[in-house]
Amino acid sequence: MLLELLNVNTFYGASHVLQGINIKVAKGEVVGLLGRNGMGKSTTLKTIMGLVKPHSGSIKFQGREIAGSPPFKIARQGIGYVPEERRIFPELTVLDNLELGIRGGKIKDPGNIGTWTLERIFDHFPKLKERKNLKGRFLSGGEQQMLAIGRSLMGNPSLLLIDEPTEGLAPLLKDEVRDILKAINEAGVTIVLVEHNLRIALSLVTRVYLMGKSHIGYEGSTEELRNNEEIRAMYLEA
Repeated sequence: MLLELLNVNTFYGASHVLQGINIKVAKGEVVGLLGRNGMGKSTTLKTIMGLVKPHSGSIKFQGREIAGSPPFKIARQGIGYVPEERRIFPELTVLDNLELGIRGGKIKDPGNIGTWTLERIFDHFPKLKERKNLKGRFLSGGEQQMLAIGRSLMGNPSLLLIDEPTEGLAPLLKDEVRDILKAINEAGVTIVLVEHNLRIALSLVTRVYLMGKSHIGYEGSTEELRNNEEIRAMYLEA
């Protein structure tokens, strides 16, 4: 198992925001973490990434315990994170933003066909190549999202945690980002996806975890969720 969360509990002050979270992700999967706003999906990703320290429980990546480790150490082990806010550097160029994503400052084995290099990023994101000398603040929302994803890939992660990648994008751009994520997964990167757009999510993921308030309420395949109207109403519909 590539990633495994076992009975993870996280607090914000006195608020118990994650309660006994259990999640498993196998190599090569795209796993969806879905649910209404405020259920704890983003906090789950932040807890995996070390941005929020869990109170208790186990988080194992490639069999190694990472719970409570600082984010830079977790990133060095091969986990990339694309936050909902994107957090690109607006005063740096596209090229500079991408180069900041290189793990340890140097790309290992750049000649390997499976290694993410600038050239490979530009192959997947031709718009970024066209704008490589522009500052980040001049990019559109969709281009900023592509830059955030590309920057994470420059660290050559085995696992990518992606939080709401289509939030605020026009419909055509939503589909473009979806297609990019599909291509990234087909290139060998495992993905855990938080996504409010059910159509986009179900076109990408093969398994889903649905969050109720602070807990996992349902686990199943994409097909099982499509066929279960009661579960969709319980965890996804307003």
